[in-house]
Amino acid sequence: SQGVRDLGYTYVALDDCWSAKTRDGAGRLQHDAARFPNGMQHVADYVHSKGLLFGLYTSVGDKTCKGDRPGSLGHYARDAATLTGWGVDMIKMDHCGLAGNNDTDRALYGNMSRALNATGRPVLFSMCNWGEAQVWEWGADVAQMYRIQMDHLPFWKFSGANKSAGVGLGQGTYDIIEWMAELVPSKWTKRFGWMDPDFLMTRYLTMDFTASRTEYTFWALWSAPLLVSTDVRKMSKDKSTILKNKEVIAINQDALATAGDRVFVGPGSGGAVQVWARDLANGDKCVVLYNSGATKAAGPSTRGGNVFADGDADNGGSDGDALGGGSGGSGSG
Repeated sequence: SQGVRDLGYTYVALDDCWSAKTRDGAGRLQHDAARFPNGMQHVADYVHSKGLLFGLYTSVGDKTCKGDRPGSLGHYARDAATLTGWGVDMIKMDHCGLAGNNDTDRALYGNMSRALNATGRPVLFSMCNWGEAQVWEWGADVAQMYRIQMDHLPFWKFSGANKSAGVGLGQGTYDIIEWMAELVPSKWTKRFGWMDPDFLMTRYLTMDFTASRTEYTFWALWSAPLLVSTDVRKMSKDKSTILKNKEVIAINQDALATAGDRVFVGPGSGGAVQVWARDLANGDKCVVLYNSGATKAAGPSTRGGNVFADGDADNGGSDGDALGGGSGGSGSG
């Protein structure tokens, strides 16, 4: 009823805590009967009946990250068969439960990738190793999307001693933008090899309208998966405005399948004045004028970014600071 499916938001994904805390007698993952009394096949069938795709979560180690539930270590082939047998279309694999394991991330996630391919079912494999082991150099060989840093939290800036596990400069939107500038995402982003900065935190907790639009601007610029942590049945007007902006969805979904890089930092601005840009399939460029609010030299206190297509501010594809909506560049493979 919100119209988001027709805009390209086609996955409904459950994160951790959907499963029981033990495997069944045959060693298979099983559902939490209190939460999903009819099982996950029933949920998948319902999601599919709405013209949507269904995603579930597991972990590369022997435990998931929350709730002390079983991970997939030692069960990759069995879990791949179980999940795809339920009709799952997307599998996110987290990075918990590896204490005492000396295998490389590439080897472990590669095992699951091969197990999924062996099922014969097209599945979007989302690798979530928190950016460890310089995953941007090899992630696209293993999965269709791969996390490039620690978890994203609903703050503009969040760094320091309380950061979670993983690489990066911090967990806030500002921190992720700065980290992506260091990675130069156009070097690594390609079709079915999408860099994943984590869930969008649009208008959640401390994320005000400007912060949320700025967040969405950059996820779109990077062709990043647009996975929104929200109840789409109860979206506010602000959230809907951001997430349903068709012109920004078009940037995210552009057929060139590349990402934008930082191309200019204003001299003497302390990093507050930035320009980012990317090529588009029709020969145009998408340009983001970004005020990070890092210093007083940024001018107005409101941080934000303005996106323009065609290289002409007067013909810009957006009105405002950050922007909205789309499915993310994720695909099945």
